[in-house]
Amino acid sequence: MTGGGRTRYALVPLAAVVLAYLNSFQGVFQLDDYNVIVFNPAVHSWSAFWQDWFHGIRPLLKLTYTLNWSSPAGTFGFHVFNLAVHLANTLLIFNLTAYFFREGREALPVKTLYMTACLTALIFGLHPIQTEAVTYISGRSASLMSMFYLGSLAAYIKGTRESRPVCLYLLSPLLFLLAVATKETGITLPFAMVLWEAAAGRRAGFKRALGNQSVHWMLLGVLAAAVLAHPRYRLFLLYSLNLRGFQENLLGQINGAAHLLSHVVMPGRLNVDPGTLPPVGWFSVESLTLVCIAALAAVGIWKKRSWLFFGTAWFLLHMMVINVLIPRIDSVSDRHFYQASWGIFLVAGGAIGWLFLRFPGGSRWFITVVAGVSILLGGYTVTRNCVYKSEIALWEDTARKSPQNPRAYNNLGYAYALKGRKADARDAYRHALEIDPAFEHARNNLKMLDKQ
Repeated sequence: MTGGGRTRYALVPLAAVVLAYLNSFQGVFQLDDYNVIVFNPAVHSWSAFWQDWFHGIRPLLKLTYTLNWSSPAGTFGFHVFNLAVHLANTLLIFNLTAYFFREGREALPVKTLYMTACLTALIFGLHPIQTEAVTYISGRSASLMSMFYLGSLAAYIKGTRESRPVCLYLLSPLLFLLAVATKETGITLPFAMVLWEAAAGRRAGFKRALGNQSVHWMLLGVLAAAVLAHPRYRLFLLYSLNLRGFQENLLGQINGAAHLLSHVVMPGRLNVDPGTLPPVGWFSVESLTLVCIAALAAVGIWKKRSWLFFGTAWFLLHMMVINVLIPRIDSVSDRHFYQASWGIFLVAGGAIGWLFLRFPGGSRWFITVVAGVSILLGGYTVTRNCVYKSEIALWEDTARKSPQNPRAYNNLGYAYALKGRKADARDAYRHALEIDPAFEHARNNLKMLDKQ
């Protein structure tokens, strides 16, 4: 297929994403946006940013906040930046998926692999589970890190397959460094490269692959040492490690991962703050779900379906490994699914691509499938974007979906209070205290409201 044919397939998901996120520009600052942007003087000027450069964490992420805050475009500029990053990731997913099905063990015909890549990128770009990483302004920590992470992987693949040392030993490591400077979870990249070689590599041999990745592994050691030596990162790690024990955290993360997988098939359940998910039992439905994902990876190896193995293993690597070793304050958040989602969507795209091969004339159904996916997922995304148009809309949606979450009602009360709706604010604070009588934030907010 000509380069023009490839471009046409790549433009389909990009155009669909732009249309679906046009109404995201109406979104306002929400939740963590106030802590990391609005009330954070370190990102309000370039001089303040440079003073904080060596003292704070996630410097590249803060640089983008400073760039947008210094711009006259206001929140519109923040949203344009987030959408541009998401479009870049959608294009990277298209190219990486096409590369995988061209270079993998079960190489597809050119037209079929581009259809598969197009559908995978379309699902990735349009699924409403991504709105928290795109429409929620500070959610860009996940999408921006993923852009550098996927870009590094793409440069590595190009360098190894086309013998380009600049891509392999300079560009890819540089993007790896930028990924970690955006969000520390990008440190898993060398392990993702090993996974890629295991699933889609050309069997060049362990020593050859390790040599190609040598700069990345050395950089991993340097970055790990730098994180441990940095006072703020070290404090952050110590705080996280003291949150809960290993077994409790593992079972909590299993619950969180299963919860996010349910959002993939039931996007109407999307929730910015579902509350703290309790640990589940070893023999629960949630644990069985993760066992099934691992079993699919094993089936992929056994049946020599590299896309099945790679997709499920990619999901487990990015959804579980870091989060199990280093506990998060919240066990579940849609934006933390952003990077891991490629694995699940690659499996979906690979399965449909496999059907295209098995049935005559299957490619004629491609337009119908694309149209159906675009309408369904695009419609959900447009609807979800509307939730971010105001703090009241966001927390009303959250309280409705998490009726036992006192934090949702406290935040809803605060949003009401800011708009002068004191009676509604009082009811929301009281409801939060009915759920959790020891919730001091709601109690203090209620006292302050009564004094006004």
